[in-house]
Amino acid sequence: MAYLIDSDVSIAHLENNAETVALLERLSSDGVFISLITYMELYQGWLEHPERTSASKLDQFVVGIPIITLSEDIVRRCAFLRMTLSNQGKRVRQRALDLLFAATAIEHNLTLVTRNVRDYRDVPGLMLFDDWS
Repeated sequence: MAYLIDSDVSIAHLENNAETVALLERLSSDGVFISLITYMELYQGWLEHPERTSASKLDQFVVGIPIITLSEDIVRRCAFLRMTLSNQGKRVRQRALDLLFAATAIEHNLTLVTRNVRDYRDVPGLMLFDDWS
């Protein structure tokens, strides 16, 4: 099973969080990916706080992990998720990026690795990583 790494996990890795670095090393043999959205958030974080992470460290991270771009299939999947959750009375507007992450993971049959599991528990068809040991 391959994995889609959420922005919060990617940021922790770039900040040298030992647990996160070890986790990504462990998962890398199965395949790890990031979304284009994650890259955008990482790059924005670097622009806002270049003292936290060097440009070369960000570049090295991105070179080592394939980036999944948005596609029509992902966008359609996300629209379906938004409609489904909205019809259930659940919030969707504030979760636009989260639902794009979820749609990306579902569309590519990836398990989403995030520290914010509660934000994704209600997404139908999404596989969540829960083994942080």
